Amino acid sequence: MNEFEKELQLNYNLKIKNLNNFRDMFLADTDSGRKLIKISTVKQERINFIGEVKEHLIKNGFIHIDRNIPTVKGDFSMQFNDQTVYISDYIDGRECNLDNTEETIGCAGLLAKMHRASYGFVCSENSYGRSELGRMPGSYRKRLDEIKKLKKNAQRGRMKFDNLVTKNIDYFYEVGEKALGQLLTSDYYELVEDAQHNRTISHHDFNHHNIYLQNDEMFLINFEYCCYDLKVYDLVNLLRRKMRKCNWDIREAAVILNEYSRYETLSGSDMNIMKIMLMFPQKFWRVINKYYNSRKSWSEQSYLLRIQEVIDEAQCHRIFLEKFTAL
Repeated sequence: MNEFEKELQLNYNLKIKNLNNFRDMFLADTDSGRKLIKISTVKQERINFIGEVKEHLIKNGFIHIDRNIPTVKGDFSMQFNDQTVYISDYIDGRECNLDNTEETIGCAGLLAKMHRASYGFVCSENSYGRSELGRMPGSYRKRLDEIKKLKKNAQRGRMKFDNLVTKNIDYFYEVGEKALGQLLTSDYYELVEDAQHNRTISHHDFNHHNIYLQNDEMFLINFEYCCYDLKVYDLVNLLRRKMRKCNWDIREAAVILNEYSRYETLSGSDMNIMKIMLMFPQKFWRVINKYYNSRKSWSEQSYLLRIQEVIDEAQCHRIFLEKFTAL
């Protein structure tokens, strides 16, 4: 047994039978079942926040998560070689399939139940509680400024990608400005105040990679980005991913919203903010920002395919937004 395993067993009171590399983590067979061991440079206070969020959810009846395991001292992590180590339950299943209507409906219900269970969460003095409340207007302004700046890069370029961006960037910039303008005149800050009062948690990485099916039960995992924020942030993430698989079919959006509303209320203000968020050219910004500022994790062809997808769906997206108001 190496020093790392000894420290794990000492700090977590677990008997490790087997330890194997698993992606960028370790998968351990223990006397308490299979566990995922993660090593991170994130501070312990942040890991404590994640662990406390999960305990709050479980206490309020939302048990289908990858629970973090506390140490013998009651912390949610330990230090080893100046790194933070933490352990969670391993959910042995498969990712959900958003092409499957029943599974998409299940995701909407799962999300609503998580939001409902998160009400009233107050973190301890030993944890760092990140909040994104109130930051959306500033984020949109920054991204629009980046789009404007990257227009010059596109105009100087000679690749097909540059040509596509140059021809279409003004349209997406104008859509973004319209979204920001509507956000600034909406009830956004009133919703922020409500969320601050209710102390609700957003998963902030709600996608099919983090929704697992195990024995016909759905689990929400990987809360590493969880924070205080509006519940619509997660719901918009789900809608965006599903809509891109169905040509922005408004009927599919209605199915998701109806299922979510069975467990958690959506006000007229919530619906308006979602429409604004769905309007903002998030994917266009992300693709061109990655292309010009962090090349190249994708191939040139991959970038071309992604920017073409954004351009091709513009008309369907515009019709979708017109119909969204009537939901």
